[in-house]
Amino acid sequence: MRTTVDIPEHLLIEAKQLAAERHLPLTRLFEDSLRLYLGEQRLRRSQAKPVPLPLLRDPVPVAGIDLDDTSRLWEIE
Repeated sequence: MRTTVDIPEHLLIEAKQLAAERHLPLTRLFEDSLRLYLGEQRLRRSQAKPVPLPLLRDPVPVAGIDLDDTSRLWEIE
């Protein structure tokens, strides 16, 4: 599939050099690199231990919990 991406020039130059050194098409270098990166991210997510979020105690929110700002729940330890 064709798509267009913006790559900083210095990274593109380095990628082209590496592809040439390895006698690979640039497309193959990008595919392999993306596959490796996505695999590492998948592994990290699978190894991450879920953190229980303390939300309520005696139906009163725990100190520091603002139920109107749920995005902050991930920051609470």
